[in-house]
Amino acid sequence: MNRYDIGFLGMGAANGLLLLELERKNLLHTLKILILEPDAKLKNDKTYCFWADSEHKIRTELRDVLSHQWDTIATADGLESLEDQHYYMVESTALYNKVKSVAQSYENIVWIRGAVDGLKTRTDAVELSSGDYTWEVQQVFDSRPPRIKEPMGPLVLQSFVGWRVELQEDYWTPNEMTLMDFNIPQNGFTQFMYVLPTGTKEALVEMTRFGSEPLPHELASNHLRNYLLSPGLSFDIVHEERGTIPMTQYAEVKDQDARIISTGARAGKIKATTGYAFKSMFEHAKELASGIAQERKESSWLRLPKSEMDRFNFYDHLLLHILKHKPHWGKEIFESLFATQRASKVFQFLDEKSSVKWELSMFARLPVLKFLWALAASFIAFVVAKPSRWAPLLFTVFASIAVVLLPTYITYGLQAILVFLLFLYGIPHGALDGYSHANKDRLPKFILRYCFIMLLVVLFWAASPVIGLVAFLVYSAWHFGETDLREWGFPSIGLSFLWGTMLLAMILLPHLGEVNTVLEVMGITRVDWPAEFVNMAIRMTLTLGLFMGLWFRSIPWIVAMVTLSLTATLPLATAFGIYFVLQHSLSGWNHLKLSHKWTNLEMWMKALPFTIGAVVLFLLVFRFDKNSMLAWSSYFLVFLSAISLPHIYFMSKLYKDRF
Repeated sequence: MNRYDIGFLGMGAANGLLLLELERKNLLHTLKILILEPDAKLKNDKTYCFWADSEHKIRTELRDVLSHQWDTIATADGLESLEDQHYYMVESTALYNKVKSVAQSYENIVWIRGAVDGLKTRTDAVELSSGDYTWEVQQVFDSRPPRIKEPMGPLVLQSFVGWRVELQEDYWTPNEMTLMDFNIPQNGFTQFMYVLPTGTKEALVEMTRFGSEPLPHELASNHLRNYLLSPGLSFDIVHEERGTIPMTQYAEVKDQDARIISTGARAGKIKATTGYAFKSMFEHAKELASGIAQERKESSWLRLPKSEMDRFNFYDHLLLHILKHKPHWGKEIFESLFATQRASKVFQFLDEKSSVKWELSMFARLPVLKFLWALAASFIAFVVAKPSRWAPLLFTVFASIAVVLLPTYITYGLQAILVFLLFLYGIPHGALDGYSHANKDRLPKFILRYCFIMLLVVLFWAASPVIGLVAFLVYSAWHFGETDLREWGFPSIGLSFLWGTMLLAMILLPHLGEVNTVLEVMGITRVDWPAEFVNMAIRMTLTLGLFMGLWFRSIPWIVAMVTLSLTATLPLATAFGIYFVLQHSLSGWNHLKLSHKWTNLEMWMKALPFTIGAVVLFLLVFRFDKNSMLAWSSYFLVFLSAISLPHIYFMSKLYKDRF
């Protein structure tokens, strides 16, 4: 099997820029490189644009692929200079030809026309396959289009149709461009024209729509034709380009294996609210190439993710919510922006290099009520779309108040609610493993294998309750941590296990007396730790958890820590039920729903036979000791550990393959 240092999945702009940066750093001759690209890259399929000052590295290093530049923008109030900025165009064929020329000049670079159809991680390498061929690589740069799972409402699209036209007479000024001309019918969306002249008679004229529905080609053609004919221009269409760009903050794919690195759209390098990506891909290429030059080797176990949560993401979130649900508001917002701010300052804002003071001044001049509506509506949408992030805290606060007011009756009522929810989606989310990982023909074999693993777990408990308990805690910590961090956007093997261990500590240590009672029933030695040590461990865990939430700037993480600290005052069964049912099971349920595009009803119906089977099995095996709640608690623990182990394996596989 052929082995390579680097494998490129796709050779579009993102990976092409990375290859050029490796060549600029004189690294290509030291690396054995495999390129898998299904397209011949012969057509001008994209036009990339960006802005930068004349001394920016992107301008100096890519000078030979820049096809045109503009330094003046036409606005509703007249012409405006971009000051020290210039707006540049790159035709994709120029970039592709440069990349192919570089690749062909190195014998150690193998370029294969084909798409990857298999990717497996092994201890010593990542295995790639295409058709009948297989290769081993040490590091993969993956630019394949991401599968976007938009959690709240429809996906906003930036769809466009552009014509390269030639006029019969001089009309345009080559260095003057029009970026957003809203003087066209809006059709219930945000629609505009932009014009990039490349000569007095030539220009790229493009119509763009922001909205949940793509721009129909016939409608775009009519608007383009009317736009050009209205000033009395006679034109010929030289070339047409069209495309659709997802406007989302959920495009980034973070692989759990540090050797597989996303690039381009897959790395979230497309600005969610504008579609601009070229400059961010250029800067990302420099960052990645510097890592290769330094021979940085990250362990996927120790890899710490970076949080992308900042105020600019928050701004993008508000605007996307408007474009998603009130797309006809876009015209007023964008026209107000360019009417009250200089284009050079807007570009600085879009580069995320503006000051907070300027941003406050900018928003004050925009339709403020529309953004306040977006803030309130997006919060409600978030609450509905992500119940696992707020329901545990809300239920915990309610339970804490209820226990104080009605201490005699409320505990059993709270636990009854949690048991009902457990059978509603807690057990069903695990019962869906059969549909998630086996087709109809293999389903019986899958069920038998599943039951066999459960039997092995029960036998382990029978042989040694201590080993059974320790194993259950270890793989539960891993699974709980993996599910939470996938939900929060921080896939990391080591961090998952650390977080899972911490949350179990936050649940079990404050309830050590109840834990020991259950252990005694199961014949396991009590955990007799000094109270000072237990309290210190709880405080340290709480402090570390809050610090990590602040370090990663993760609100869900901080909310989870607050919830876990509040459950210390509730009974153990209630505290564990709140986490397991309202946070873990809800997250897992939604992950399956997004991954397979199922509805809630479909999931319940698919899981129903398995859920009934699980309940019947539990009642049959543990039908004795009906009057002992402690005995039932210990039986339920064994039962939960038995159904958990195969479920953990299959959910981990789902996260690896689909998230």
